[in-house]
Amino acid sequence: MNKHNNTIILLLFTLGCGLFIELNFRFWYCFMEQYMMFQTTARYFMQHLTEPGGMTEYITEFLSMGFYYPLCAATTIALVLSATSYGFYRYMKACDIDKGMFAAIIPSFLLLLFPQETIAHFITLFAAITSAAIYANIKCDKWRWGVGFFMLTALYLLAAPANLILALLIAIYECIAHRRYWVATATIAWSALLPLLAMNTLYIIPLREAYLSKHLAHPEVELPSIMWVIGVAYPVWTLLVYAIRNKRLITSDKWRARVQYISLVAAILACIVFKIDLMEQPYMYDYYAREGEWEKIMQHAQRYGVRDFDALIYANLASSHLGQMPNNFTRTPQMGLYGLYPRETKYYIQNILSSEVAWQLGHVNTAQRTAFIGTLGSRRSIQPRLMKRLVETYIITGEMAVAEKFIKILETYPRYSAWATAQRPLLNEEVAAATDWVIEKRNLMPQTDNHYDMQNSFPAAVKAIITDRPQNKAALDYMLTFVLMYKDITNFMEYIAPYKGEVLPKLYQEAICVYFAAQLNEQALEAYKIDPAIWNRFTNYNRNMQMMTPETAYKMYGDTYYYYLQYGTTPEPPKIQE
Repeated sequence: MNKHNNTIILLLFTLGCGLFIELNFRFWYCFMEQYMMFQTTARYFMQHLTEPGGMTEYITEFLSMGFYYPLCAATTIALVLSATSYGFYRYMKACDIDKGMFAAIIPSFLLLLFPQETIAHFITLFAAITSAAIYANIKCDKWRWGVGFFMLTALYLLAAPANLILALLIAIYECIAHRRYWVATATIAWSALLPLLAMNTLYIIPLREAYLSKHLAHPEVELPSIMWVIGVAYPVWTLLVYAIRNKRLITSDKWRARVQYISLVAAILACIVFKIDLMEQPYMYDYYAREGEWEKIMQHAQRYGVRDFDALIYANLASSHLGQMPNNFTRTPQMGLYGLYPRETKYYIQNILSSEVAWQLGHVNTAQRTAFIGTLGSRRSIQPRLMKRLVETYIITGEMAVAEKFIKILETYPRYSAWATAQRPLLNEEVAAATDWVIEKRNLMPQTDNHYDMQNSFPAAVKAIITDRPQNKAALDYMLTFVLMYKDITNFMEYIAPYKGEVLPKLYQEAICVYFAAQLNEQALEAYKIDPAIWNRFTNYNRNMQMMTPETAYKMYGDTYYYYLQYGTTPEPPKIQE
């Protein structure tokens, strides 16, 4: 196949990769960006330089800084995969396998379809394939062997386990192209021996880390099976293509090119359509939350619905930030406590959600604790976004020395450096006490010690906030939403009683109407400012509800609390520690 067709295939693949990542996994890579933290210090560089595969991680974290921005992850991954595919094409050609660019790009689909926490495996494969292409295109035997020995050693130190993949590719090349089996044997032996030598001379590390580095997956969990498949994909594919190198299913170059174009486009379209990230909605909402674009969360939730608990927590949090939580009660599904606060905090997004909700409600201790757990519990024991929250919470509580420690760390991270420096004046208590957002948060904090854990005692923790700070509207809305979704109108009336005479949201007025109608004490409504239109609509519902089908009732009254009270499914009560 001529160069023109190879160029077209590589270009189509590059564009397809970028489109696939942008449409399907943009928010995944954006979310995972906050679990990496590239630092501009010599110590950080030397730390990575002196561990197996460290430079792969260094480059990964540098490139990942841009994943927060649109198109950056898609562009980076597409270019890395295309460069890897081009290197693999050159390697196969040196192995006397002239199947064109189409055959070279096929293993790359594994990397597209099974995204990991980072792109470290992309960088590892790029280093291995590029080195193999360079090795295979050196004609002088002695020079090639010398360069191969150097690259195997260098790749182990800088990009392990790229050296293992390179060793397999070198061995295959030497066996196919030159029948030098002793070179293949020596290459694999040296690559396998290197980690053992390093363990006894350079590093004090466990066996798995010595061979595979600690950067491809969390060192405390088993390496995902797909990583093993990806690791051997290129060597195995080389052998398979070599076995059929002389076979041509389509003899015409023109028709073969057309079939390849169509197949490639069809494969990419199939990936885009069928490979859907089930966590896309929570990751999207997390991105909007970082940007403070709460309106976009609500617009998306109301237009497309909410698919899981994490997304629902973000939708309720967005309603709270917009001051619309009562108004959106009937517009979002009510799934109980775990639609307001995470059930657990052992996963990345749940730690973030716990801290965000607690921060919004003024429970600074919980916001600080979950941010700290989320930071230490992450794969690299670092999380710059949650470290920003730690800075904020320590400033609020007046622990300026601790806040300064985290500011110093964040100042070494290019993305948050300017933000961290801007917080330094707040380390002066007088400046902090005169800053609007600090004043606002301190005014929402409980005055007495709130020892309740929001994880296990959410109602008690929020009730303590309301008791100390009746003006905390966010906490009040969360509490009233909690009792109303469980149809506990008696408790609702206890919480709403101090607000007699105030103009209340429609949801609360409807619940008050239900309560006093059930008590046959409509005169008591006079203590509350009930909109006559709300009362009249409620009485009409009572008169006609026995004659209406559920479908008719939904069309006419689906936006009311009394419809939810009669037809809505009551969530399963949570296990709460008092």
